[in-house]
Amino acid sequence: MKRMSVALVVAGLLSVTIPGGAVHAAPESESLDSVVKAIKKQFAKKSSVRFSVKRRGGPPATWDMKASGAYRFRASGVYAADTTEITQEPEGTGRSRGISIGREFYSQAYVRSKGGKYIWKSPSTVGKWTYGRNLAGVIWGEDLINGINPGFLKLVASHGATSADGGTFEGVKTTLHSGTVTVPELGERQAGMTFGTEEGGSMWGGPITWKLWVGPDNLPRRFHAIMRFTRSEGGEAETMTMNIIYRGWGTPVRITAPPKHLITDEW
Repeated sequence: MKRMSVALVVAGLLSVTIPGGAVHAAPESESLDSVVKAIKKQFAKKSSVRFSVKRRGGPPATWDMKASGAYRFRASGVYAADTTEITQEPEGTGRSRGISIGREFYSQAYVRSKGGKYIWKSPSTVGKWTYGRNLAGVIWGEDLINGINPGFLKLVASHGATSADGGTFEGVKTTLHSGTVTVPELGERQAGMTFGTEEGGSMWGGPITWKLWVGPDNLPRRFHAIMRFTRSEGGEAETMTMNIIYRGWGTPVRITAPPKHLITDEW
């Protein structure tokens, strides 16, 4: 699986143990359908949410990553994102920031050694931003493995999910939804980890074991996924663990383009 060096988008996680309760059939108010409706209501309101993610493991050429940022919504879903990502790479620490507004994308990234030397920079001048447009890899989509993606939630709901008392997370009483779905395609693009349902479209596929904690308003508070990447031709599987926390639903968020004098078309 090939990944862009010091890619961005998704964010650092607070690791918290949450008690679970007895599994039970979810009443309508606690179903994943209700979660999707609550999320889409936030989309329609042009609301926002802050998030953090932590990823570990995965196929060769991926690095452990943590990131943090915010999403702005419109009716169709995520319209804008501002994400800072940190990766630990063989040469040193990678840091990148990406701002996506519609189909406009701005980014700055570097890898720095322990001694402080820049191993790699994009653009070549620190503090500047590269600019691109209509870059499919950075756009939010229905193929993302994410607890606020209606496309993913509809997929897992169709493969069976259980509901339980999720305990209290950050002072909020939660319901825990969970399950496992196996997909023929697993991958990555700059917007995040992806899934596909078409056979033969990727060298990687496998099961996704997921958990989603939602509050009384049915809005996600935490998402956990374990992905088992298996090559289509067989062989040993690679495991990736991903945790996402969502905070500040509806809290005003401003996502704006960098100043024009700092933008370059250099890649």
